[in-house]
Amino acid sequence: MKKNNEGFTLIEILVSIVVFSFGLLGVAGLMTISVRNNNNGYLRSQANFLAENMVDRMRANPIAIWEGAYDGDAAPGGQACTLNSPCNYGALALYDMQQWAESIAVAMPPGAIGNIACDDSGNYSLISAESGTWQAVRPYDGICTVSVTWDESNGGQDPNPQSVVLVVQP
Repeated sequence: MKKNNEGFTLIEILVSIVVFSFGLLGVAGLMTISVRNNNNGYLRSQANFLAENMVDRMRANPIAIWEGAYDGDAAPGGQACTLNSPCNYGALALYDMQQWAESIAVAMPPGAIGNIACDDSGNYSLISAESGTWQAVRPYDGICTVSVTWDESNGGQDPNPQSVVLVVQP
């Protein structure tokens, strides 16, 4: 007598479910890696934006660059520069560094650091010694290294320090 085999056996169904499950696990792993890499790319973009922002602030205050007021790590503080309490060059640089530190704290992971190191190749001289707060000065002829450093471990155990470093002539 001939037996009619119709449909799938239970073993075939279980094997197909196992194979399908391994495929889904692979897709889930790729999604995890994709999300992590997307976040890392976002952090690099933010770090680059923050470094460029600080370079623009420095270009607006060249006397403070010449005086070395921008050198060092960015740190939050209480310096205020307003129309009611105007700042001199050094105080404005301190205010810029504080604002930069606050921006880094908001946009980057905890522990991120902003640092500026300028190396001038000569002395500066004012173009005009007018009375008042703001005076014209020739452009800075040294170079400045503006860096933003953060940990990209993504919650893992091993630290993975990353940096965006801009070497500029402000």
